[in-house]
Amino acid sequence: MAAGATRPRPVASSVPAAEAPPLPELSEERKVDLAELLRAPQPDDAATVELLLNPTPDSAGAVTAMMETARAGPPRYDCFISTGVAPAFAFSAFRHRNAEGGFQYDVRLTPTESSRVGTNSFCAQLKCSADCTRYTLCDDPSNFYSYPRELGAVFVGGAGLGNRISVLVPRVLPSGAAAQFRVLRPEDGIISRFLAGQAREHIMTLSGLWTSKEGGTVELTLGGEGTAASQRRTVFRATQSSSTLSLQYSSPLSCFQAFCIALSLVHHAQHRRRPSSEPRRAYGSVGRSSSRQKEQEPPHKPRPSTFPRAWSARGGEACAPPAADQLHHNV
Repeated sequence: MAAGATRPRPVASSVPAAEAPPLPELSEERKVDLAELLRAPQPDDAATVELLLNPTPDSAGAVTAMMETARAGPPRYDCFISTGVAPAFAFSAFRHRNAEGGFQYDVRLTPTESSRVGTNSFCAQLKCSADCTRYTLCDDPSNFYSYPRELGAVFVGGAGLGNRISVLVPRVLPSGAAAQFRVLRPEDGIISRFLAGQAREHIMTLSGLWTSKEGGTVELTLGGEGTAASQRRTVFRATQSSSTLSLQYSSPLSCFQAFCIALSLVHHAQHRRRPSSEPRRAYGSVGRSSSRQKEQEPPHKPRPSTFPRAWSARGGEACAPPAADQLHHNV
């Protein structure tokens, strides 16, 4: 932890999930923009990428979306946005093993990973640490800026930290412009710089807790310790229902960031450590079968169960991200 830094505490709404106030309604103008650009995205459509990766404007209100688990084929999750007419496809995320023994998700604008000429080549990534506690949001390296960018990071759980969730995103200015994290070396990453006490003025933090209520609702609040309660606001909400996560998100989050936060929560619930004596079984209503798990899941050491079963049919506590107690920082 950086010298002079104080040990922060989690910030989460005290309003029960079932009684939490709704996020602002999505503006009609934003609905039209979403419907037009997502109806039939063209290959490498820059306008579609811009809409999905840029922060949601303050004036737009809250976007409603859903994340569904594909029931056939390789592990895949699909994101749809509600436009007021019919859900519009936004992203698909495909899970793969990485060289470190963990996983990564390739996030595409198509429901397939086809590399045929004429198909959309956009491919961003959600990189998962091997211990399932840290998740890094990466833009497509062939982006408009011509250099690798990180668009945020998610920390989930931790021994001694309870059911805490912390999210880092590049700071968004009132104009809508966002800080850029150009990553040419490992130490340039948003997690490394934040934990080293660097660039914090260019980072916004979201925080929240898993709930124990049936339905598995998670809320993230913008604002850290030292922020007046009246200035904190909920900017992300995810609620489980069968094989679907219902999502709501607003400024400063983009659709890509909201989707990756939801992916991080589901991946953590599926792959966190569990007692070795526990029998293998289905992941739960947002997961896949145990046969898929046996092929994909890396070996983990046992830990006791603390997470609600609404998000996963398996027990097991979240693995502890080193220095995750540093993440709650004034915005």
